[in-house]
Amino acid sequence: MFLEPKSINGFLAIIDNGNFEKAAKKLNITTSALSIRMSSLEKTMGEKLLVRTRPFSLTQAGEIFYEYALEYKKMESSLKAKLTGMTE
Repeated sequence: MFLEPKSINGFLAIIDNGNFEKAAKKLNITTSALSIRMSSLEKTMGEKLLVRTRPFSLTQAGEIFYEYALEYKKMESSLKAKLTGMTE
């Protein structure tokens, strides 16, 4: 299983912004492109992560995925910070 950073960032953007439209604007993509990313992420995970109602809600799997997505972002930031300024 391979998780694309774009998909994780899209998932987090939806939660942070409260809806698909605002999240898509923040990511500079269309709402439909974000929806496709989320469908692909759900297919990869084998679980529905979001209930697409207004307002959206997280499924139980989505709540678990959210915790791991936050950890991923922390690890990504930490790695970038450690690698900044390193030369070969």
